[in-house]
Amino acid sequence: MSAQDCFRGRNCVVTGAASGIGRAITEALLQAGAVVVMADRDAKLLAGAVDELAAHAGRVHSAVVDVTQQAQVQQMIEAAATRHGTLDFLFNNAGIGFGKLYADATLDEWRRIIDINLWGVIYGVHAALPIMHRQGRGHIVNTASIAGLVPLACQVLYCATKFAVVGLSESLRIELADEGICVSVVCPSEVVSRIWGPKMPANAIPADEAAREILAGVAAKQGIIALPESARQLWMQYRTDTPASEAFLLDMARQRRKTILSSATYF
Repeated sequence: MSAQDCFRGRNCVVTGAASGIGRAITEALLQAGAVVVMADRDAKLLAGAVDELAAHAGRVHSAVVDVTQQAQVQQMIEAAATRHGTLDFLFNNAGIGFGKLYADATLDEWRRIIDINLWGVIYGVHAALPIMHRQGRGHIVNTASIAGLVPLACQVLYCATKFAVVGLSESLRIELADEGICVSVVCPSEVVSRIWGPKMPANAIPADEAAREILAGVAAKQGIIALPESARQLWMQYRTDTPASEAFLLDMARQRRKTILSSATYF
């Protein structure tokens, strides 16, 4: 099924929708004919994004939501389903990046990244599944990272949350396979996004390109959607060539230890 056919007329919720991949997914969904609720904690950025999508007025809605607050997530998802009668797709996309040596990380930093990157996903799934069970259909799409498939030095906290999101998504996909509910997990690497902060990789692909690839994978009901091609190659190497991937990752770790900031880097 093409993305256009898959999403036309469908009711979708996207968290972290005001910028980056979430913003690009929103626009691609709207172009495919979907109805989209854009959720983000940054009210100003969200309002600007909605204004830029004025051509889709009537099919684009916004909600200021902090995904660390279960009640806000629950209310937003239930309201979206009530307004349009269904909840067809939930994109749990909100997240933050973090770079720091494990030895320097604090428990408060652990709590913050887990609250956003993992609990934010859990709250979304918890709110959406009862609705999808009643419908007998639906599709949950959780954003993880290539750091949820491959271990990366100086990103222990980030990897811990993203590996958890991959495990949650894959286990849930198998559990729900016979119930008409699909689950996908998106594992991007170099994509233009605020998550990189000021250090955007030179080879990062545009967010709109990533969104097209993500929606194609969702339409095809892929379980794990890794992108771009460099991320897929790294993941395949990690799975199939242990000595080569070990050498590559150890060299990357040594380089990162030389340059890692002495203070936390949240994006």
